[in-house]
Amino acid sequence: MNHRCIPLLALVYVLSSCRNSTDEPVVNVLEDGDQSSILETFQGRIDLNDLPNYENQEIPDYIEDDNTRTNEITDGGAILGRILFYDVNLSSNNTISCASCHQQAFAFGDPAVASVGVNGTTGRHSMRLINSRFGDEENFFWDERALSLEDQSTQPIRDHNEMGFSGEAGAPDFDDLLARMQDIEYYPLLFTAAFGDDSITEAR
Repeated sequence: MNHRCIPLLALVYVLSSCRNSTDEPVVNVLEDGDQSSILETFQGRIDLNDLPNYENQEIPDYIEDDNTRTNEITDGGAILGRILFYDVNLSSNNTISCASCHQQAFAFGDPAVASVGVNGTTGRHSMRLINSRFGDEENFFWDERALSLEDQSTQPIRDHNEMGFSGEAGAPDFDDLLARMQDIEYYPLLFTAAFGDDSITEAR
């Protein structure tokens, strides 16, 4: 498997809320799936030089498990992760985002028995993502195929039924997604803010 974009998508499972410098929830704009709104939000309300503080959040003493493993949380990475999570451009037909099946109003879960993707439905109920960072699960994904939270993060994108970048039956593959993202105006800027350059990979 090509292990590229994984830590960033894992980051979004850690976060349950987001505030900008005016204390307005960025998520309300990102949830509507309108790409013009995402671009407007990024350019008009997200200051990459003054990001919310995700890096130093206090963790209660009773929390012992941490599924982020060695992935360091950064402010720039968390902002990028949130935008990735709500962006329908990560599906093959531009209709499904991670948030479509993991809805904030339902603890980042889905009230439907099976979630609807670009080519069908999931085989089981979509798991809730709230506090996945601190869970004691050993396997992830609806069929438990993923051995870690990091491994799980991009598998919905690669799944033929869910987000469709599977490379199966004439569908685009993950490299096609990376090329698409490179051509979207806000992603090179966000990847540069998070990593220091605009290279877009699955690992990032």
